[in-house]
Amino acid sequence: MSKLPRSEGEAYGTGRPRVPHLWQHRSKQPSHTAFAGGSFHLTPMSLEDEKRRLRERLLAERARLPEARRASLSAAVADRLEGLPAWAAARTVALYAPMGAEVDTDAIARRAAAAGKRIAWPRLAPMARALQFAACSPGELVAGPLSTREPPAGAPSVSADEIDLVVVPGVAFDAGGRRLGRGRGHYDATLAALPHAAARVGLAFEIQVVPSVPAGPTDAAVDAVVTERRVVRGAAR
Repeated sequence: MSKLPRSEGEAYGTGRPRVPHLWQHRSKQPSHTAFAGGSFHLTPMSLEDEKRRLRERLLAERARLPEARRASLSAAVADRLEGLPAWAAARTVALYAPMGAEVDTDAIARRAAAAGKRIAWPRLAPMARALQFAACSPGELVAGPLSTREPPAGAPSVSADEIDLVVVPGVAFDAGGRRLGRGRGHYDATLAALPHAAARVGLAFEIQVVPSVPAGPTDAAVDAVVTERRVVRGAAR
C-alpha cells in the first residue's frame, strides 16, 4: 500500500475541495452589500468553489480509511476490474502509481503482468498538460514531482495510440462518468488526447461516488467507474 504524504492535499497540489450541483450551495458572501427590498442578493457558488469544497470533503473522508481497510477494498476493486471485457481485450494497460489514499494498483499491476499485458505508467512532461507514458515494472518506478512515482528516464515510451485501456484515479465520480481530479487538469488533457477506442476506467472507493460531480466543458469523463461494490457505467461517448 502507498503511504500518505504529509497531507493528502499536498499530493493533489491543493488541500481544498468542491461540491455537487445537486446540493445547490450558495456563497455566504453577498454579491453586494446594499439592501434591495430589505434583503441581500446572494450569488451562486462558482464551479471552482464547488469543485474545491467537494475535493476537500472527499479527500478527508478517504484519508480516514485505515490502511488495512484500504488494502482490502483495493483488492476488491482489482477483482472487479479484472472481470471487465475491456480488461480482457487490452494488450497495453496504462495504470497509475497511487498517491495518498487512492485505490492501490499493486495487485492490478501483478495481474496485468501475469496475463502478459504491457503496463504503461504516466509521468509529467515539461511544458505540457497531457501526461506521457512509458513501460516499466512497478519496482522500477522512481520519485517524481508532486509526490508522484513515475517511470525512469530510460524507460521505453508508450504512445497514446498504443494504449487499449487507461485506468484513471480520481477524487470523486458520479453515475454519468464525470470525474473530479486533483485540480491540475493532467488527466482531462490526457483523456482528450487518447484515441476514441481506448477504454477509460476510473477506480474509486464507494465513498467517492457522489450524486453529481460539478464539471465544465474541458472536464473529461470516463466510460466506467469500478469500486469495491460495483461497476458504474458512464454515459456513452
